[in-house]
Amino acid sequence: MNFDQPSNIEQPGKNREKLLALEKEGKYVFHGSPEQIEILEPRQAEGKNEVTGEMERDGAPAVFATQYADMAIFRALVNAKGVFEDSESSFGIDDDGLHFSATRNLLEAAKRKTGKVYVLDRSKFDQLEAMQCRSHGSVAPLQAVEVTYDDLPKNIRIIES
Repeated sequence: MNFDQPSNIEQPGKNREKLLALEKEGKYVFHGSPEQIEILEPRQAEGKNEVTGEMERDGAPAVFATQYADMAIFRALVNAKGVFEDSESSFGIDDDGLHFSATRNLLEAAKRKTGKVYVLDRSKFDQLEAMQCRSHGSVAPLQAVEVTYDDLPKNIRIIES
């Protein structure tokens, strides 16, 4: 595989197939973003304190990635960028596999977006939990794959607001 050549969208939904094939190799992790990124730099994660409801720092700054291509595709396209009304999305994993949910407005906005899934060397990451890996140093992507609405996983549940 030639990682020096930029990926093009050949046919709708086909880049998901490419990413899933890379996932099966087990040598890569993925980071989804709506932005063009040359080098992924560590960022401070935040989480909601269950007791106070306030957002607070969650661990040391890191580059976060996932071993699941579908998760990165979802994060690259289903986000609040360019969405001005209330919106919500979530994802997780259980015995039945990955699951996703989003408000209708986020999915409608995703139809007009192009996102990037960054393919990263798995050996540069520590496993943090079932869906997430992290690196405390900067990481250069091996490849950036453009994704569109047609690349999204099909099992996204609509959150009714």
